[in-house]
Amino acid sequence: MSESVLSIEGLRHDIGSRQLFASMELDIQAGRSVAITGPSGSGKSTLLSCVLGLVRPAAGSIKVAGMEMAKLSGRHLAEHRSAHIGMVFQFGELLPELSPVDNVALAALLAGVGKEQAYEQASDLLQQLGVAEAETCQHLSGGERQRTAVARALINKPSLLLADEPTGALDTETREKVADVLFSTPQRYGCGLLLVTHDHAVAARADQVLTLRNGVLGTEAVTP
Repeated sequence: MSESVLSIEGLRHDIGSRQLFASMELDIQAGRSVAITGPSGSGKSTLLSCVLGLVRPAAGSIKVAGMEMAKLSGRHLAEHRSAHIGMVFQFGELLPELSPVDNVALAALLAGVGKEQAYEQASDLLQQLGVAEAETCQHLSGGERQRTAVARALINKPSLLLADEPTGALDTETREKVADVLFSTPQRYGCGLLLVTHDHAVAARADQVLTLRNGVLGTEAVTP
């Protein structure tokens, strides 16, 4: 049986008088992908923030790579997050004035990897993901920027890859290419993938599709 890289048990979180999560349960194993859909405001992005340790829930347990996130704070939380979680945002969030390899290597350098090793690993990842060399990320297409963002998220060999609407700003053809890359990562790199999206066609490519509604995760038929 594969190792559990994300375990959520009894998660509850309130915003004011509104209960956003009600005793939520979720388990993701290495090599597997889970997509979460749901209406705007249902809490999909907040769930990722809870997993990252940026939002502290009212109750319940969130374990990433076996470590309870609520028990970590400050430097220890940052170190665990850097070592075990990679994050891909909707708009990439790259530093546009830097080259793709600089953007990817920077994540490794911040994690304490030596410069030569960081740049070698960054170059290898970008080559694997089909990103061409460029002086700055401003010269990249939308798809290349997102693949660079995926490379940056993978550089520290995370246990868990998170993706928040990673194809939301892309055209249909580019969306499919980026989705190909994302959903190949669990098997290719041995991590778990948790992706939240409004796009049912993208969600349908995951090993498991869940819908977040009224604070509860449930299965629902998804039509691509």
